Amino acid sequence: MIEISCTYAHGAYDRYMNHQAALVYDAVELGERIRFARKEKGFRQDELGDRVGVTRMTISRLERGEPVSVDTALRALSECGYAIAVAPKFTRMAVIDAD
Repeated sequence: MIEISCTYAHGAYDRYMNHQAALVYDAVELGERIRFARKEKGFRQDELGDRVGVTRMTISRLERGEPVSVDTALRALSECGYAIAVAPKFTRMAVIDAD
């Protein structure tokens, strides 16, 4: 089980917490994160495309930040073992893996 807790900007900062966050502000940055996740998982573009149900060109467009459906981006991330958490700007988040 994974627990996600949020601390808003006015909360106390703990400099000893080990945070790893991937803040994504635009489609190009999202594409770069998906490319990294795909390579980390060892998938080629065509392999990820087969798993998601799209062509290799669609994965290529996604990774370059070109328009694709949100559903395609979410499924690609999921196949690479990632999920998206949405939070208000300036929110501090900590992910605690309870496994």
